Amino acid sequence: MQLEQQLESHLIEQTLNYSVICILDDELNIHYCNQRFASLLNTTQEALTRCPIKDFTHVESTHNNYDFLASTLNSRQTWKGELQFITSDGETIWLDATFTPAQIDDKQFHIGQLVDSRPRKKLIDGLKQRAHRQGLIAILGQVSLSNIPVTDLLEQTLAVVCGSLGMSSGIILELAINGKSALVKAAYNTPQVKAAKTVIQASRSNLIGFTMSSDTPVSCESIKAEHRFEFPDELIKDSYKSFTSLLIGEKNYPFGIFILFSPLETKLKFDELNFLQSISNILAEAINRKHMEASLKYERELSRRYIDVAEVLIIVLDNHERIVLANQHASHILGCTQNDLAGMNFIDSFIPQEVRQTFRDHFHQLLTCQLTPDTESHTSEQLPIITYDNQCRQIRWKSTVICDDKRPISVIFAGDDITVQLQQQEEQKLLENQLHQAQKMEALGMLAGGIAHDFNNILASILGFSDLAIEHLNNTDAKLASYLGHIRESGIKARDIIEQIQNINLQEESSSRAIVLPSLLKNTLKMLRSALPSSMEIATSIAPDIPAVFINASRFNQLLMHLLINSRNAMNGKGTLSINLDCQNIQGKHCTCCGKLLDHSYAVLTIQDNGPGISKQSITDLLESESADSNNSGLRIANDIVHSSNGHIIISSSRIDEQYTQQGTQIQLLFNLERVNEEKTRETLPIDMSIIANKRLMIVDDENSVASFIAELFRNAGFETAAYCDSIEALETFKRDPDQFDLIITDQTMPGLTGDLLASQMLELRPELPIILCTGHSNAITAEGAEQLHIKGFMKKPVDSAELLHLTLSLLTEASMHRQA
Repeated sequence: MQLEQQLESHLIEQTLNYSVICILDDELNIHYCNQRFASLLNTTQEALTRCPIKDFTHVESTHNNYDFLASTLNSRQTWKGELQFITSDGETIWLDATFTPAQIDDKQFHIGQLVDSRPRKKLIDGLKQRAHRQGLIAILGQVSLSNIPVTDLLEQTLAVVCGSLGMSSGIILELAINGKSALVKAAYNTPQVKAAKTVIQASRSNLIGFTMSSDTPVSCESIKAEHRFEFPDELIKDSYKSFTSLLIGEKNYPFGIFILFSPLETKLKFDELNFLQSISNILAEAINRKHMEASLKYERELSRRYIDVAEVLIIVLDNHERIVLANQHASHILGCTQNDLAGMNFIDSFIPQEVRQTFRDHFHQLLTCQLTPDTESHTSEQLPIITYDNQCRQIRWKSTVICDDKRPISVIFAGDDITVQLQQQEEQKLLENQLHQAQKMEALGMLAGGIAHDFNNILASILGFSDLAIEHLNNTDAKLASYLGHIRESGIKARDIIEQIQNINLQEESSSRAIVLPSLLKNTLKMLRSALPSSMEIATSIAPDIPAVFINASRFNQLLMHLLINSRNAMNGKGTLSINLDCQNIQGKHCTCCGKLLDHSYAVLTIQDNGPGISKQSITDLLESESADSNNSGLRIANDIVHSSNGHIIISSSRIDEQYTQQGTQIQLLFNLERVNEEKTRETLPIDMSIIANKRLMIVDDENSVASFIAELFRNAGFETAAYCDSIEALETFKRDPDQFDLIITDQTMPGLTGDLLASQMLELRPELPIILCTGHSNAITAEGAEQLHIKGFMKKPVDSAELLHLTLSLLTEASMHRQA
């Protein structure tokens, strides 16, 4: 019994010493409390005794609990619950309490056993915070998978993290590629820095560089006591006491830095650091994913733009021949928008009927090929297409098959539009033919010029010696005189033919001058008649009193030749060709080419054939096209020549027979009737035949017969002559004694030294020396050119004996008068 009492006493002592005991009386005043209860409230047992327990509870938070406690205890029942107490220094604590009613000596007491619930609450709060953070991580992970912009994601994450960890401020920095600077991408409660505007320099000695080199988050419990690195001035303000920073992303390729600031000197716990690291990892994955999506979108857009800007038709067909992709160039060529093309059957819509089956067979052969993943099928062939507006385009196609797991699913066709290229090739061939024709004409012109030169020398001898023979002929020999006359007459006809050949010679480009068209037209028609078949009849009507017109004679001959050949082709060498030349007053008509309204009098050359005629549109095409065929190119050449002479052209088709069953083409060439001043001629001087005495002439011509004829002509007239067939020898003779000759007569085209060069060197020694230059054919010298060289006489071969003798006497008379003056 004594042992049991001791054990009970010991148990009571242990309970009083290690439990929290509070005994309330019937009025709920503290009747007794042990030392542990007083310690929890940070006061003494004496201070608590006889005080109402209500004075030490947190009224606002425990009002309902206290009322429930009072009602329960007053009803003599046991109460269990949680009470919130306020310590003497104002701290709030939570205690789990159990009050059991007890009656001692007829007094009612309530014995309470209390337990400090703060550790349990702290554990529960920690679990709640951990669960809350895990929920935040899950929510953030879901948000990061959405289409939210990166900047918005960073700002929202920063605000949530600061609130969850009890941090006052925070920023997220984006590191530059070179790692030498960082841009503030998101900021929370940091008025000293602004997102997307503040740039912070990074270095090994400051926070940014230190965080980049650290393998773990960097925490600082006291910023003032931190000596490991420096703080950028942009980040720190006086209210910050501690901070935590860590990298976002892998250390080798970080996106940026997460920095949190606290106004308290505190350090994040392990689970808080894990939470922050998890958030950082989610941001890194989200940012990388956003970057990859942006990069993929950029590559996709870039590929699309590459396809669209390519000057190649790119069309993708599925295995049902439908268009699944067409670039802008294909849309432009086919004449449909890209949206309209999508889903259309390409083969039925754009491949011509005649090659449609060939294209379809080729397409399905591509789809049935057995391909390995590393094999591509490339084919190339030329096939036409018919565009939406029914135009045919020639396309050179290349194709390749797209496979999905070795199964062909579509075909890519890349086409190069070679329509213009083929047209250019045809035009090139035509131009080459025209060039070949022009080269042949050039060769003929050169040949004609050479023949004219040589033939002129022959004619000069024939005509010259004929004149000399007739001059010395006995008047009684009439028959011989008749023979010589016929020889001279034939020579003159040959001379006229040579002159026409020289005018038509394409190599000779003399300047335009006043031309009498009737005689020029008659002579040209005589020469060109042989170029037309005898089955063509030419009817001419040429008015004799046509005023002179201003035109290049050789180009007029070319014009007429081309038009006659054009008419010959149109008439197939048969029928009647009418040529009419007269003066007409043209009113109310327009030039076929330039469109100018005509309202003047013109010299009109009309060429009318009885061919099939020509439409107005065809006329325009012939005049404007550079690729007109050789059969019709004469119209374009005629138009160019006429307009270069300030003339106009009217081309029309008209009925030409009485039954109106046949129509022909009428071409009217209009030349302006300008007032042409008479060419200035040398003043007619009275010739003193006495000047012939003792006058010595030099004759220079590489043709011995011509030089002999001219020398004989002037010897018979009483002159002393010296004939030379070598121009260099003649110059050397002249240089030895420039005053021994009174006049020089020289040919132009000679080996060694041409006539103009010979004259120039002689005039340098004797500027007043009269020189007569004779030429049979030359592109280098004209009458105007000779005058510019101060050559006083210019004659065309074969020269007329009387004209040459008269010109010589005139020049010598003129020179004599100058000396006397």
